[in-house]
Amino acid sequence: MDFQQYIEKVKHGAYKSFLKKTLALGLSVELILHEKIPVVKITHGEKTLFCYGKVPLFRSMCNLTKNKSITKFVLESVGIRTPKGIVTHSFEDGIREVREKNLTYPLISKPVDGSLAKGVTWNITSEAGLQEAIEHALGAYGYREDIKILVEEMFVGNEYRVLVFNGKVLSCVEKIPAGITGDGEQSIQDLIHSFNKTRRHGFEIKLDTVAKETLSKAGYTLKTILPKDSFFKLRNNLNMSDGGRCIERTATMDKELQKTCVKAVESLGLTYGGLDLITNNISLPGAPYVILEVNPNPYYNMHEKPLVEGDGIDVSLILLKYLFPSL
Repeated sequence: MDFQQYIEKVKHGAYKSFLKKTLALGLSVELILHEKIPVVKITHGEKTLFCYGKVPLFRSMCNLTKNKSITKFVLESVGIRTPKGIVTHSFEDGIREVREKNLTYPLISKPVDGSLAKGVTWNITSEAGLQEAIEHALGAYGYREDIKILVEEMFVGNEYRVLVFNGKVLSCVEKIPAGITGDGEQSIQDLIHSFNKTRRHGFEIKLDTVAKETLSKAGYTLKTILPKDSFFKLRNNLNMSDGGRCIERTATMDKELQKTCVKAVESLGLTYGGLDLITNNISLPGAPYVILEVNPNPYYNMHEKPLVEGDGIDVSLILLKYLFPSL
């Protein structure tokens, strides 16, 4: 099917008009089938935009980010690094593709269209563990027939949330998982209690099943006294609502990496987005990195006081001034 034939099949009027106008203006347009989904690639000068779907244009472009597989495809198409991985419907297909693609353990497994770490499994080190992880991801959304699972290599490094708006990086924060640092005197329970007294309500460390299992696997109890300056991670996810921390790193972020983040957001048809990025050194030019995903409606309180550790930024004020320039 060529591009003109595709346009004729598009049912939504605004989207059809938009695609026709790209041709009328002489823009470079390419129709690509990714996992049987038609993705339109539009290029003009140094800018590239991807969009797809049978829904209103801007919702369509934002929906690129809902599907993690298509997000990876778009980013890789414009030279942005993402973790090596595969998409599967079942353990049997998944293990075969992992072998064929020579993916290196440890792996991470998550639903293609998911959020809030639902159905995610980290640090998968064996095929048995991968089977359990894929079953967990499928079950997290009720074993629906349309559920696809993304399995990726784990990239080791520090994780950051980068907030991009209107062509520039507004803020970059380092995300630290919920955990405590030993002082050689207080028990783990006392350290958690002391930490929670410094947090806003709803952002405390939770002693739930995950945290208790992590303690047990490490051979610890709540009465254990950690050595001085040793950090113990209570969970893998970085959610602040589970006690995670965020530290301001904007001023130290490499300028070229900032440009890469802006390019990632704009390639997905967004003006505003939050990127989850892993790198060993946020300041070092040319340091290895991967972008895990892009959120078109990012939770930005982690960039503002009082949650962020550091100066922070008033994101709400920036957005309002953009919407109401007379402010």
